[in-house]
Amino acid sequence: MNRNIIFLIILLILSRFIGLPANFSPILAAGIFMPRLTNNKYLQSFIPVSIMILSNIFLEPVNLVIFLTILFVFFISPIISRVVKNLFYSLVSVTLCWFILVNGSVWIVGGGNFLTTYIAAIPFDFKLLVSTGLYLSLFHYAELIYAKYDSSKKKIIDRFI
Repeated sequence: MNRNIIFLIILLILSRFIGLPANFSPILAAGIFMPRLTNNKYLQSFIPVSIMILSNIFLEPVNLVIFLTILFVFFISPIISRVVKNLFYSLVSVTLCWFILVNGSVWIVGGGNFLTTYIAAIPFDFKLLVSTGLYLSLFHYAELIYAKYDSSKKKIIDRFI
């Protein structure tokens, strides 16, 4: 692996420790953006999932069922992005998957009222949608600037592998 990929991974891991608000993280955006960075389908899913696993070692423990569901959403986010091929629709699709799957696992683990669980999650998941959209915009415009000055047709991460 090239040091640039390692640097990207370290930055994304550190983003979980800098005190951002809950559900405000660039890692889900990175998962959605991965198909634009590499053609390697294994790396596309491996990088966001591994970042979550590595950084979670040092964070407050999360229920295993909920954590595995979160990992699953991070795993499928590049797949959804490859199929949808539009960043905005990928963002909405992945956030909807998060809303359904993660909050479903919260309901299964915590019990309680099904509808109340999902309604209570709306503010947090809306913040996830907005923050992921902001990070995706940042990644997209960084990609446009990078493409303006680089004539290579290879994807960014593929150049270093």
